[in-house]
Amino acid sequence: MKYEGIEYVIRASLGRDEWVLLIYYGGNDNPTIVKFSGSRDAANATAHQRIDNWIKRQPLRGAR
Repeated sequence: MKYEGIEYVIRASLGRDEWVLLIYYGGNDNPTIVKFSGSRDAANATAHQRIDNWIKRQPLRGAR
């Protein structure tokens, strides 16, 4: 999936409502891995929030 030009993947993990978020910041081949507990919709919202926060910290891209 893509959000704001950043690719991310949500994968099911072991256990009920357990997810692993893989976020490829800045086109990097090595993703940031985030373990998440909750609904899939909440995992998606968390990925979007992390991407938004990363964009805000970027010197050139954050000045929208």
